[in-house]
Amino acid sequence: MSISTTATIEDDNRVLSTPGEILKEEFLAPLGVSNYRLAKTIGVSETAVGEIVRGERRISVAMAYRLARALGTTPEFWMNLQRDWDVYTFDASCLGDIQPLVKA
Repeated sequence: MSISTTATIEDDNRVLSTPGEILKEEFLAPLGVSNYRLAKTIGVSETAVGEIVRGERRISVAMAYRLARALGTTPEFWMNLQRDWDVYTFDASCLGDIQPLVKA
């Protein structure tokens, strides 16, 4: 995985990359595929692919299906990467004080 200072979080000896970093480093770079070529293949704008790669755009369900078809993966693979990133980067302090309805 990448050790980017802008899109990777390091905490408790764990490193989690954005889905876009994984797209770029594990698929596009090894295959020699540009953002432009991927965008044309899956029928989206180069801007959309570039924003995902830079961690500026989330991977939607539709995008997960497009990436899966083009790259020989599953939509679940891409959705799981996005979900993991979302959960890991979520700031739970914004929820306020929520009292449990049931005891553990």
